[in-house]
Amino acid sequence: MFRTISFRATAAVWLLWSASAQAQLPDKFRNLQVLPKNISKADLTETMKGFTAALGVRCPFCHVGKEGEPLTTFDFPSDDRPTKRTARTMLQMVRQINGEYLAKLPNRTASSLQIRCVTCHHGRNRPETLEDVLAAELARNGLDAAVQKYQALKAEYYGGNAFDFRERSLNGLAQQLAIAGKTADAIAFLKLNAEAYPKSPVIPFLLGESYLKAGDKTAAAASYRKALEANPDNPAAKQRLSELEPTPPR
Repeated sequence: MFRTISFRATAAVWLLWSASAQAQLPDKFRNLQVLPKNISKADLTETMKGFTAALGVRCPFCHVGKEGEPLTTFDFPSDDRPTKRTARTMLQMVRQINGEYLAKLPNRTASSLQIRCVTCHHGRNRPETLEDVLAAELARNGLDAAVQKYQALKAEYYGGNAFDFRERSLNGLAQQLAIAGKTADAIAFLKLNAEAYPKSPVIPFLLGESYLKAGDKTAAAASYRKALEANPDNPAAKQRLSELEPTPPR
């Protein structure tokens, strides 16, 4: 019941916003370079709503004006906002992908999916992966800040599609860090991931690899044993463990 009421309330807000926006828009539009110059108020309003929902932004993100002020006070023809110029480029890119590339795929039908803003953005103005965000935070402010960033993002976005909080995301980040020689950071992220996925057979193996690269053979062997407990048929873990703990001759 709550979800139904919430949806209806949200829909009502959008309808009111749509009607209000159309009333405040001019009858003729200037400086349309990508959208059709004869686009109707209703179609333009729906297009703008799609942008705001896909990127999680409001009108001032691209247009000159102040949040909360009437749309009649906005300078919509202005190109002063770099984000507006970027939006044009993105629209042209989407149009080219759909019209020139996807259209040439074999066995493509009229009902085939097309690329849209939300395909990459998922409600955020920058289409970054979880790994990208955490790697950038790690480089700027260190491990503790990156872990806090992960926890904050998970608290805000978990259950949505803005970020991929499945096991593979932190595993992939840890592997990149280990390859770069940042084994301490890799181990920290793998331990963090293990809290969410305690039964994973992959995380302990990757921990073993990171410990081994860091020169801690004791911790590496313990991690490989844990990986084999989770998956006794892991040949790579068996091989690593046999190298670290060879069977003594009889």
